[in-house]
Amino acid sequence: MNFRALTSKVLRSHTARTLSGSVALTLFVVQLAVYLPSVYSQYSGFTREQSRNARTLVQVGFNGNRQQSLDFQDNVLDDSLVGLVLLDATGRLLLNKGNTLDFDPAAAEMPARSGWIQPTAWQLQNGAEPAVSAIGFLDRSGLLKAALLKASLLSIFAVLSSLLAALVAMAGAARWYILPMERLIAVLREHRQISDGQVPEPIKVIGGNDLSPLAEEFNCMIEAQRKAARQVKVKQQYLEFAAHHDPLTHLPNRLMFEDTLRRTVQETLESDLRFSIFLVDLDNFKFFNDQYGHLVGDKMVAEVGNRLRTMMRDIDLVARLDGDEFVVIQKEVDESVCAEEVAARIMSVATAPYEYRGFTLKTAVSVGISSFPDDVHVQQDEQMLGEEMVNNAAVALQEAKSNGKNQYRLFNEKMRLRLTARIRLEQDLKMAMQDNQFEVYYQPKINIHTRQCTGAEALVRWRHPVNGFVSPEAFVPVAEETGLIIELGAWILQTACVKTRELQSMGYDGLNVAVNISAVQFTDGNLLPMVSQALESSGLSPELLELEITESAVMHDPEEVISSLHELSEHGMKLAIDDFGTGYSSLAYLKRFPVNTLKIDRAFITDISNDNDDVAIVEAVLGLGKHFNMKVVAEGVEDEEQLNFLKSQGCDIAQGYFISKPLSSEQYTHWLERWPFGVQERAAPEGMLELPAPQDRQVG
Repeated sequence: MNFRALTSKVLRSHTARTLSGSVALTLFVVQLAVYLPSVYSQYSGFTREQSRNARTLVQVGFNGNRQQSLDFQDNVLDDSLVGLVLLDATGRLLLNKGNTLDFDPAAAEMPARSGWIQPTAWQLQNGAEPAVSAIGFLDRSGLLKAALLKASLLSIFAVLSSLLAALVAMAGAARWYILPMERLIAVLREHRQISDGQVPEPIKVIGGNDLSPLAEEFNCMIEAQRKAARQVKVKQQYLEFAAHHDPLTHLPNRLMFEDTLRRTVQETLESDLRFSIFLVDLDNFKFFNDQYGHLVGDKMVAEVGNRLRTMMRDIDLVARLDGDEFVVIQKEVDESVCAEEVAARIMSVATAPYEYRGFTLKTAVSVGISSFPDDVHVQQDEQMLGEEMVNNAAVALQEAKSNGKNQYRLFNEKMRLRLTARIRLEQDLKMAMQDNQFEVYYQPKINIHTRQCTGAEALVRWRHPVNGFVSPEAFVPVAEETGLIIELGAWILQTACVKTRELQSMGYDGLNVAVNISAVQFTDGNLLPMVSQALESSGLSPELLELEITESAVMHDPEEVISSLHELSEHGMKLAIDDFGTGYSSLAYLKRFPVNTLKIDRAFITDISNDNDDVAIVEAVLGLGKHFNMKVVAEGVEDEEQLNFLKSQGCDIAQGYFISKPLSSEQYTHWLERWPFGVQERAAPEGMLELPAPQDRQVG
């Protein structure tokens, strides 16, 4: 390090500047404290010496002249004694010579000082004569100038010596502090550069000095840092593992799966090989959890994951995506047959019995398979290829579950087309809700015995702007899956209530309206407020509204449904079970339901004239209705023979194309005006009139 660089470092050092400044200031103050009193003392001695010399001179002159009228020679005054005043014992002025500052004999005090001239009083003796008072005026400017000059020289010397001491202090700071600190910093910097972010090695300070304790402390810190680094490394490894692995099965999680899938797609494109994705889902796992508890369910999931990991190769990947869903990436697949064999092995391994705490557990799985590159469009982005593979496997998995579960399915183009149509239908449904493309149609119902119209069933119709009318069987399931049925059902209910109230204002007081309620609306928990709102806003009486629910909705959660049905019944609404006999009815629950009506499905009415089994089923349903004091409605009545048979068996209400097809709102009004038997009054007795063939019968 050159002198200039060292000087620059010293001057930049706050410690060095503080040390040298303190030394310089202290030395300067000490010197002034010594020199200035000395100069002042010397000046005071010179002034006293000057005063004695002047008095002696005046005394000698005075002794040489004994006359009463004194007259000193001119040589009595000199550069020092510039004026002299003599006064006798009575105060009479004897002599006033030189610069006496305009002395006034009448003044009682000593003349005032002027400039450098200092008046001094003496007593002169001349033998036995009375003493004469003398006032000498001394010029001390020379002494003061000499004192000030000496003080200045001493001050300059003090400044120079202080600066020199400051330089020495700086040199000492550089020698014993800055240079050792620079070496220590250089060693630390070298350790940091060599370590490349790692914990540095312990340092050694060359030539022991006061910085050695600092180096030792730093070495202790290094050792502590090493211990902390080891702990941090362990924690980082754990966090890294936790970030990419499932905590229950310790399999790779979705994040690691997506990263592996991206790399697998890239490697496969470069090597022209194939790979397959298997989505594995445990069937009815919620029921399994509810039956055995979540602890046993977690053990089952962990066991299935471990089995899948054991059966696959090291180059393959088994990951847990979510809940009871696993995914397998099988690399380097040659033929699609191999994928089917692997799927069969997966199902065999996953469904093998598992013993846990005395339980013999056995689960079923569904598998969806997608193969690369057969099932993707290879022209698109690599990331999109991976997403398409997963989506295709999910479609195949859904296909396997829809076809009965506990099986595997290979993805194909037909599935893709169905998926595309499903997505398009869902999008069109959302647009239909916004653009008011839905309409409510009404299919009249009659009392079989009186032939009077008792009301109608409200049916939703979708008038697509391109495809025309879309069948409810096509869009209602999609609306239920997407939750749109909640909004759609509320609109249907509101519209049907308003129409029925409008017909009442036209004189058709006895008409009721039946509205289908989806199972989704039951589980939504907002059914009663929705119905109450529709009745209140339309002004329709609750007893004229009949809510139709399917057997599947009733039996999905019987206890909850029973509670909801009782709430609706208490508010005056009528309740009907639609398509009775086609589901999985439980008569034990049926007697607990506050149901007013059973509707026989059209499947049992169509062949009632020539199928004894259908006749037996219809008779059984009519018997149940009579036993439970419920009305029975027959759907799908197509001819007079069916109607007469139902009448003979005691059926209450008929509905079908023999009476009328579903009608629009205006058509329904016109139909009521033309119906020859009129509308059933609320309290009208039932008659036994014959029913002629309707003039507007349309079969379709």
